[in-house]
Amino acid sequence: MPETATPIIRIPLEEVESSNLHSIGYDPARKIAAVRFRSGAIYHYANVDQETMTQFYTAPSRGNFFARQIKGKFPGMKVTGTCRNCGSQHGYLGTVCEECGTSVYEDVRKSSGEKIE
Repeated sequence: MPETATPIIRIPLEEVESSNLHSIGYDPARKIAAVRFRSGAIYHYANVDQETMTQFYTAPSRGNFFARQIKGKFPGMKVTGTCRNCGSQHGYLGTVCEECGTSVYEDVRKSSGEKIE
């Protein structure tokens, strides 16, 4: 079974008002921002400083702030995926599927050549 090389850090998320973003979180010790989109997918962005996150949390439009100040400016990776066995979505990569328990969640987009930002 495929596994991730490094365990995915589960960062607590706080729901936000946004048409595109569902919730955001931050691990200040690791400087990792977590963003959950309305689609359910969660991405982690590395090297995000506390000041940027404070601005993100307080921005009048978090979606616009994300698009202008985080996406494409910080290295990001998708940390949730799909179970190839049952199709359950948005489990943390490399963890056993919570629905069927027989497979691990994978980022199935990698095999299709989609770019991950």
